Amino acid sequence: MMIAKNLRQLRIAKSITQEELAERIGVTGQAVSKWERDECYPDITLLPGLANFFGITVDKLIGMGEINDDTVKRNIAGKVSELSQAKKYREAAAYAEEKLKIYPDNYGLMYEIAINLALVGEVNERTIKLCELAAEDPNDKRRGTAVAGLCFLYKMNNEHEKAANLALKRQHCQESRELLYPKFLDKIKRDEYLRKNLPRMLIDMYFMITDNDIANDMRSILIGEYDNHVSLEKAIDTIKEFFISVKD
Repeated sequence: MMIAKNLRQLRIAKSITQEELAERIGVTGQAVSKWERDECYPDITLLPGLANFFGITVDKLIGMGEINDDTVKRNIAGKVSELSQAKKYREAAAYAEEKLKIYPDNYGLMYEIAINLALVGEVNERTIKLCELAAEDPNDKRRGTAVAGLCFLYKMNNEHEKAANLALKRQHCQESRELLYPKFLDKIKRDEYLRKNLPRMLIDMYFMITDNDIANDMRSILIGEYDNHVSLEKAIDTIKEFFISVKD
C-alpha cells in the first residue's frame, strides 16, 4: 500500500508534526513514525478518521488509484523477473509474496512465487496450490506457462504420473507459437523469426537429450536460462548423434 508515502506527504503539506497528528487521532507519535517508515499500517478503525482529517477518501489515503494503475503492475512484474534472471530466486519469491497481499487475485504473482521457490528446491503443498491456481489464468499464454511449471512441480514432488498426464494434455509442438507463427510471415520476416527462435528450441532439445537435472530443465524451458553455455553447433551435433544412435 502507498499509505506510508501518502501520510507523510499529507502531514507535511498540512504543516504538522508526527506528534501533533498522533494527538489528533489518539495514538503515539512513535506509531505515526512507524506508519510513515512503512514498518506497519494504521489499524483499520483509524483510516476513516485519518482520511477525514486530511479531507480525502480512504481510497486516496491508501493509494488505490496508484495500486490499480497498469504501469505499477507492469513494474512489479518487471522487478520479479529482474530478480529471477539474476538468480535471486528467494528474493523474487519474497517480493512477489509481498505484492500478492495487495493483489490476491494476480495469477502471475502466484506463478512467480511457486516457480522461484521451486528453483531453490522448496516444493510443498502451498507452492503446488499456487501454481494450480495460476494454471486457471484466463490468459491463454500465461496459463500455458503455468501448466508447464506445474508439470515440473508435480515431478519434484514425486507425482510423476500426474506430471506426465498433465503434460500429455498440452498441445502438440506443431501448434506452438514458434512453429505456427512463422507460417504466416513473408520470407524475410519468417527467416528473421526462425533465426531468432530456432536456436533456443534446438538447445532445449539438447538439454532434453543430455540433462536429467530438473532444475536446469525448469530454468531453460520456463525462463530461458542455462547453467552452461551451449553452442548451437554442439546442440545440432548432439541431436544428430542421438537420431543416428536410434536408427542404429
